[in-house]
Parts: sequence; structure tokens; C-alpha cells
Amino acid sequence: MGKNIRNFLDKLKREYPEMYLEVDDAIDVNNYEITAFAKKLEDAGLNKVLLFKNVNNINGEKSEFPVLLNAFCTRELCAEALGLPSGDSKQALTNAFAEIEKREEKVIVLPSEQAAVKEVVWGKIDLHRFPVPMCHADDVGPYFVMTNIMKARSGNFYDITFTKNLIHSKNTMSISAHGHHHLRKIITEYEEIDQPTPVILVLGHHPAFNLSACALMPYGNDDYLTAAAFMNEPLRLTSSETWGEEFLVPADAEIVIEGYVLPHVRKEQNPFGEISGHYQEKMNSPVIEVTAVTHRRGAIMQSIFPGHPEHWILGGIPKEGSVINAIRKTVPTVTGVHLPNSGCGRFTCFISLAENHEFIDVNRAAMIAFTEMPNLKMCIIVDEDIDIFNEREVFWAVATQTHWDRDMQVIKKIQGFREWLGDAVVIIDATRPRDIEFPKHNEIPAEALARIDISKYIK
Repeated sequence: MGKNIRNFLDKLKREYPEMYLEVDDAIDVNNYEITAFAKKLEDAGLNKVLLFKNVNNINGEKSEFPVLLNAFCTRELCAEALGLPSGDSKQALTNAFAEIEKREEKVIVLPSEQAAVKEVVWGKIDLHRFPVPMCHADDVGPYFVMTNIMKARSGNFYDITFTKNLIHSKNTMSISAHGHHHLRKIITEYEEIDQPTPVILVLGHHPAFNLSACALMPYGNDDYLTAAAFMNEPLRLTSSETWGEEFLVPADAEIVIEGYVLPHVRKEQNPFGEISGHYQEKMNSPVIEVTAVTHRRGAIMQSIFPGHPEHWILGGIPKEGSVINAIRKTVPTVTGVHLPNSGCGRFTCFISLAENHEFIDVNRAAMIAFTEMPNLKMCIIVDEDIDIFNEREVFWAVATQTHWDRDMQVIKKIQGFREWLGDAVVIIDATRPRDIEFPKHNEIPAEALARIDISKYIK
């Protein structure tokens, strides 16, 4: 059997029960109760994977599907997803992502009768059977927030992108394919010849599969091969119901929804509480007409808590790996990259450089990061003795080691994806000045730290 979300949850229950919680209470997904529950736990400092077992569907009826939330709410969970020790959740995890995205694994095609995702095939399409959470007060409707997959018309490759789908009716939904998404390019290719675009939505898979979708791979990369690399085993695929072997779907997914993006059809979606913690404005988005739904028996429907730690960490860690790979090509002195939760895993980047870096490396590293990430607004560069996963240390360096008249640059007309954020970016050089007399950073001898053990005092 290939890796799937169930064997990952079994491992959590067995080895890390403190990270996992099953909720038996009746939860009303149509009245924001799933996200209210998750927010209360978050505010209490409890980061857990949540399986809601007693939920209703969009129709208000008891759902046949439980809902999984928060599978990526800590970096430790993401380390476990890759088979790393949970303690390797800082730069070691970023470096692991950087190495894995350079690799490709194989795929295996299973007959439909051997594919778990084909255990149930719907005879009649009704998306309202799903327990799709209403997340924030002003959301216009229920959205799936998981991976959409397309196959390019002009090349034999699959693209996997995390995005959202507003449910418009029992058999139609939007697809939020923004201008910088590869999905938009694929849709455009089909629309140029007035043809519909094949697409699938995967509602649940092993976390490594979903994390792979957030790496910054170039257009034309076969994301199924990258997903297999992240899972560290061949990715098992099977024929789709709609297109057969012409479009393969993940055999070990929980739920797969198949459909066509209708050419030149747009429908309004939003507001929607998105990753920045703000509502995304109204916009017209392409429309999917659903053609098939298949799932495992007793399928678990996975979703994301948008605009909260799960969302930030899921998107942030893979991008850390992609960005450090890009920087290393030009700035070999780079030692670390981190996209902190305070910047929603998108808008702020901390970069550390080795002590022997050149002055020009600061600007080079920052500008490469801005090029790689269309949402990035601020880069803070520090020395490698600063822990970039500790914001107190980073901002200590900003407060004590910068001369504002020379160490901060505002550069206009760089980013423009979210117009309300402006198009300017900022670079803050918080490395220790070397061209003037500057006091040394104090420290406790490493030997003394190694001798002291306070574990028995920590409860």
C-alpha cells in the first residue's frame, strides 16, 4: 500500500498522541463551528491535528465524511511527514526540502480495481453532500481549499497547485487560478482553441504529497514526479473516470473530484478570508463543471484553515527550500532562509549569511528572493550566529545593528500581486557592520551550556 493520510494519522496516534485530537462533539460546518473550534485551540497554544467525526454537510444533513484540519499546523508535523525526526524542524527541515525538490521519483499506474480512491464511484453528482466548512464571517460561501491538478495541453506534465474552489451549485464550482499560477497558463492554452480544460481536485492525501505542491517548481515540471520524491516512494496513480488513461489521478487519495474548466466562462467569487488574514476582494474566476466523484470507503475529507498557522506553514516551508536553492546559485555564503508565521509564510523573509559574505551578497540574496516569490514584501538579512527561527533574535539584530540611513532600502515597483499591499519592497541589512568599530555580540561559553541540564525542571 502506498503512503496516504490514514497511515500518517495512525503514526500520530501511536507515536505522538499529543499532536492529534478526534472531536466527537456535533459540529455545524455551515455556522463556522469548525474554525471556531480550531481558533480556540490555537489561542490556547494547542497545535493539534483535528479530526471532526460528527459534522453536517452543506445540505444540513449528517455527513458521511469526517473533516480533517490542521495537518500542517506545526513545523514538527511537516518534518514527520517527510520521515525526519520532529526535532529537525528548523533549518534542517528547510535544507531537506531544498534537496528533495531537486529529485524526481517514479510513478506507478494501478488498475482501477486496485486503487483505493475508486472504491466508491458516485452515480449522481451532488457537491452539497460534502461537509465544506464556512470559515470566516464574511465568506461568500463554502470553499474547498486543497490541491487542484491539471495536465498541460502543450506538454506531457501535470501541475499540482494549492488553491480554492467556491461551490456554486451541486455540480459546479470556481477555480481560483490567479495570474501567477501555472494553472492559469494551462487554462489559457485550452481557451485559445475554445476547448475545456481537464482538472481534478484532491481532497485528502499524505501530507508529503500536499507539501510538494507548494514548492516553487518551474512551469513544465511534472509535479507528480516531484510529489513522489517528497513521499520518498513511487506515486501510485490510476485512470480517471472522465478521461481514462489520458489523465491519471492519485490512487491513494481520499477523494477525487473530476471536471472541466469551461472555456471563457467566468463567475464572481469572494470575499474570502485568505492567507494574509484579510478578505480577498470580489473577482471573476473560471468555472468547473464536475463530471465524476470517486473516493475511498469511509473517506476523510481534508481541508485547510485559511489565514492561520496551518496555511502559513504549509506554503512557507516548501518555499524556503526553493528560495535557498535559488540563492545558493549566486550567493554561496547563504546559510539559512525562513518565512515566518508573522509574515504569513509569504510576505517576510529572514536570510542568514556566513561571516565571510561580501557586502553585495545582502542585496543579491534579497533580490533573488523577491524574484522567486511574487508576494514577498520584506527581506531581513542577518549573520549566521542569529537564529532566524527566533524572531526575538532577528529583531534584536535589526534594532541594534542597523544604521537606518544606509542599511534599509525601499525599492519601488517590484511586486504587484496584491495591489492593496503596494508595489514597493524593503531590504533591511541587519548584519554586523564590518567597516566601523563595532562591539562584539556577547555569548555564554558553549562548554558551559553543554554541561547544564535543566530537563527535570521543565514540566
